[in-house]
Amino acid sequence: MDISSAQAAAKRAVEILVELIPEAKYAALEGIELSEDGTSWRVVVGYVLGSDLPTTALAGLSASPRSLRTYKTLTLDGATLELKKMEPYHEPS
Repeated sequence: MDISSAQAAAKRAVEILVELIPEAKYAALEGIELSEDGTSWRVVVGYVLGSDLPTTALAGLSASPRSLRTYKTLTLDGATLELKKMEPYHEPS
């Protein structure tokens, strides 16, 4: 896996997610994988919805930061970095 290509795919995936879900805050790369044939990137991006953020310090104490995060898997074309698919992240079985 070429690091500069992976960085570009990761950056583009985060940009796409924020474009499609404007309420997404603190979007960050969680994982990235190049398909075996090299034609697509599978990128996992985690984020918190702005509406899920605690509004007071007391409310923030009761919620686990991990439980507020949502994860999406984005599949990008390996050459153009165009979005091919976005779906909820599921642990591989």
